[in-house]
Amino acid sequence: MENITVHIMSKTSSIVDFHSHIIPGIDDGSRNFAMTSSMLDISKKQGVEYIAATSHFICGELEYSREEYDLILKNVRENVKDINVVSGMEVYINPDLKKLYKEKRIWTINNSRYMLIELPMNDFPMYTEEVFYDLRLEGIVPILAHPERNRAIIKDETLLEALIEQGAMSQMNVGSLTGAFGKTVKEFSERLVKRNMIHILGSDAHNDVHRTTSVEEGRKMLKKINPDLFDWIEGNEEKIILNEEIQCLNICNYKEKRFFNFFKRRERR
Repeated sequence: MENITVHIMSKTSSIVDFHSHIIPGIDDGSRNFAMTSSMLDISKKQGVEYIAATSHFICGELEYSREEYDLILKNVRENVKDINVVSGMEVYINPDLKKLYKEKRIWTINNSRYMLIELPMNDFPMYTEEVFYDLRLEGIVPILAHPERNRAIIKDETLLEALIEQGAMSQMNVGSLTGAFGKTVKEFSERLVKRNMIHILGSDAHNDVHRTTSVEEGRKMLKKINPDLFDWIEGNEEKIILNEEIQCLNICNYKEKRFFNFFKRRERR
């Protein structure tokens, strides 16, 4: 099998889209090469230099071989210019991820140590921490995909906090900050950004109309909310693509300033 890992010397900070479904015909993302080309054109116009082609993988339900994936990825690369399309996968959580990884049925972003992992939208499986721990023993850094959309984490953000403190990372959809997934997700996304609990960004694009590869607006909003985190992301996202080890920012113990507290303070005066 051809080794198609991208190795590019780092110059200045690069914009990276870590989560997209641009590989045509594999999952519920791009339907064909024409749509893929259109999605990549959007990325290029916004200055994206790397985009990870993270097709869904669900054990026993949505599987494909590395050979099949690499063949399509090679075709995509041969027909695009001015953007680096890197390999990846959005792996749905499963108790056997360590076994699947050893069997080479699942893989990482650009064949690096970083793996994108998705949870059910409504739940936080009881085996999640154990699976992440087992992967870390294999040298993998688990990256939790769009935790801001997980209802269990929205109710109890300490679930995400514990994973990060144990060595995992998290990826936010830029659309979560712009309100594409509703007010609750937007507000929770802002909170996670304020607490430094987000490490990489992705479009989670599925097409070229509604779920596009547009990342510019969301990145601007993150910069406005937490400039220090934005600078950290800019300084480290290409390092992740190039499989370099990074040190995440400390989690902030951020507390919302409640409006009613203002009046309580005034009443005490």
